[in-house]
Amino acid sequence: MPQVKQLKTTIMENKRQTILKAIKTGKFFTIKFIKKNGELRELNGRLGVKKHLKGGELGYDPATFNYIIVFDVVAKGYRTINVDTVTELICNKNQISFAD
Repeated sequence: MPQVKQLKTTIMENKRQTILKAIKTGKFFTIKFIKKNGELRELNGRLGVKKHLKGGELGYDPATFNYIIVFDVVAKGYRTINVDTVTELICNKNQISFAD
């Protein structure tokens, strides 16, 4: 049974690495994911935006919970995305779909 858990962890780490590699360029991207309430959300965002920071640090490490912090360019605020619930990513004219 532990092998199944390790395999799932490896798949999730690969998913996280794939997403970060695609969006780390600082360019705009569109990501679709399922929110905690079960609603499908589409977000247009960027990584690496520092302009709207208020100071201080997060009280947790997002990677520990498999989260990515992005800047939502439409709502002009930071959003936390759970990598486990990402269904699709569009970046640099490339579309990546994640099947569960």
